[in-house]
Amino acid sequence: MNQLKTRSCFGFIGFGLIGGSIAHALRILYPSSEILAYNYYGNRPHEKLELAKKEGTLSKICTSLADFSACEVIFLCAPVITNVSYLKELAPYLDKDCILTDVGSVKGNIHKAVAELGLNRQFVGGHPMTGSEKTGYINSDASFLKDAYYLLTPTQETEPEYLEWMKVFINSVGSICMVLDYISHDRVTAGISHVPHIMSAALVNAVAARDHNGNYAKLAAGGFRDTTRISSSSPEMWQNICLTNPEGILDFLDDYIERLVQVRAEIKNGDGEALTKFFSDAKAYRDTI
Repeated sequence: MNQLKTRSCFGFIGFGLIGGSIAHALRILYPSSEILAYNYYGNRPHEKLELAKKEGTLSKICTSLADFSACEVIFLCAPVITNVSYLKELAPYLDKDCILTDVGSVKGNIHKAVAELGLNRQFVGGHPMTGSEKTGYINSDASFLKDAYYLLTPTQETEPEYLEWMKVFINSVGSICMVLDYISHDRVTAGISHVPHIMSAALVNAVAARDHNGNYAKLAAGGFRDTTRISSSSPEMWQNICLTNPEGILDFLDDYIERLVQVRAEIKNGDGEALTKFFSDAKAYRDTI
């Protein structure tokens, strides 16, 4: 571990809640490091980047991806489809010793793009399993990374030293590192993250469609609020996730819908024993989490 190359120049493309939280953590770990972020608005002011620079989180705001040629680690933190677009633009400027990583909650699409661009050696896919329904840099904080799982999906060609650097960084910020292949990652996150967001949004939309006099919203209590809190997340991000992980999501949705149909029949038939088992099984597994 002591032989790992010291890295002190970091770049960010996308700078919302997760990107900002990682940048805060880097600034704490490496206070004298150079931290750059890309202003995709061109010469127009980018309010959250200006704020981050004013606060000292960022060292420099760049309007050209060519400026990232000096970076030793680059974090792609835009929505998952946008990350792939930027990856293609960024590729010509990547130093051969630069670690390239992302924070997207879908891995299949970016692994495919990385392979097509010949970047397998440099890429270590990443996914911090943390966040909030509140979005944007203004809500970011290094504490979001503490005690959270941070998943890594290296390629079969990833340089071992690059994977090791990422592991050390993740442990240093207080996260729990776990390494998966990208196919397993997308299958698991479909069940524990992607489909729950779809379920939450569907429930909110179903209630909204019936709430003609405002009583549903007025009387919504803890259970509804807790179940649907995640529906306040970024619509663009979740649209991107659905479009890039359709296989994992559809497979899990089919299973979930089948279970809904089954419990609907049990309610309709007044099958108390089956309903008790339905809720008991859920409680038993939930209590282990």
